[in-house]
Amino acid sequence: MSENEKDNKDFEFIKEQVIEKKRRKVKRWLLPLMMTVFMAVLFGMIAAVTFVITEPRLYKLLHKEEEIKTPVSFPTEYPLDTSIGNQVDTDTEKEDDIDASVDTEDVDEPAEPETVIMEQSIDADIEDFVNMYDEIRTVVYQSNKSLLNVSTTTSVEDWFGDMVERTVSTTGLVISDINDDLLILVSLDRVKDASSIKIELSDTIAVDAVLQDYDTETNLAIIAVALKDIPPNFMKNIDVATLGESYTLTVGSPILALGSPNGHPGSMELGIITSRGSWASITDNRIDLFNTSVENNDNSDGVIVNMKGEVIGLITRTLKDGVNEELSTVIGISKLKPIIKLIANQTPRIYFGVEAEDMTEAAKLEHIITNGIYINEVRAKSPAFEAGMKNGDIILQVDDHLIMNTNNFNTTISEYLPEDEVLVKIKRTSGTTEKELELKVVLAEKKK
Repeated sequence: MSENEKDNKDFEFIKEQVIEKKRRKVKRWLLPLMMTVFMAVLFGMIAAVTFVITEPRLYKLLHKEEEIKTPVSFPTEYPLDTSIGNQVDTDTEKEDDIDASVDTEDVDEPAEPETVIMEQSIDADIEDFVNMYDEIRTVVYQSNKSLLNVSTTTSVEDWFGDMVERTVSTTGLVISDINDDLLILVSLDRVKDASSIKIELSDTIAVDAVLQDYDTETNLAIIAVALKDIPPNFMKNIDVATLGESYTLTVGSPILALGSPNGHPGSMELGIITSRGSWASITDNRIDLFNTSVENNDNSDGVIVNMKGEVIGLITRTLKDGVNEELSTVIGISKLKPIIKLIANQTPRIYFGVEAEDMTEAAKLEHIITNGIYINEVRAKSPAFEAGMKNGDIILQVDDHLIMNTNNFNTTISEYLPEDEVLVKIKRTSGTTEKELELKVVLAEKKK
């Protein structure tokens, strides 16, 4: 062993080993850890914000057909049915809950209006007359916010066999502004075959509308306009109409006809109710009609409002008869409300298949019954026809529901669904002797 090797061996025990400080070691792994935590928090925040923003839209997109819409509804009315002496809810409550045993002879007749005696004369001048019309113009101005001009384009054949486009104008009544759509009630014959339907907001601005649903017998249709398509400055001047009631209308009451009552869009007529008490039978139902002193022609269209601006009737061109052909005929709004609600909500209409009329007390006594409706006609191939029902039968009961009148009958069957089977109790008046029968009727969906 050399001397140098010996010296090195002797001093090996004093060699230093460099050890990294603990602080520096912790610092080296703490920084990446903090960065990882920071990035995780940042990612979580971004993900949360993204989810909050996109989730409603994605849900709406994925569940587009399952979206539940707010149904269109109108205030419930409780008209006095003087034939049975009870108040009847024609919208949501069934009239068959009425006690048919009520004695109609004990029902008080509606009180005659009290005579007003003028004890002091009031001097009126031309300014008072002008002020009256100013008040009327105020009502008209507010009511017109619920009326829109609707133009339709239809392809028709001219005299030479060429197809040409014809534009027709009509009046639309705004009945709802929910579910992102403006729903407008119009005459069906004005829009049914149209290739284009537009709402005219001004002379230069129009928006597209689509036919949503309709009812052929009443000649009513609902068209829809997307609210987002209507400029805000126009939307603020559009109001949903207030539908009043027509049960208590009296002859001589002043009314206003708006829309195009004399055939000219945007026109107005002031008049009175000249007669009421008429009605028209439609399948499984009956609607009320009344006449006014308003000028009438083939292009008359629009609504009738009272002096509060409430819609009390719709001018009709289709539900007329030979008696009132030249008169302005109006459908009372009260019995139209359930029909309008079904169309607006696109609810399937139940089809039974009869044209019936209410029975007078004398007719009930003749047939020894206390309630029922008389069938004038059974529609061919209808559920009633298939069940064996005949003209002249009297419908007394549907399942457990007594049938008091045609509107009560319509309300009752509307509670069922297509393909439901109901047990109908009738009284057959044809033949030598009258007899009661029970028939099973399978209800169907009414075709448009």
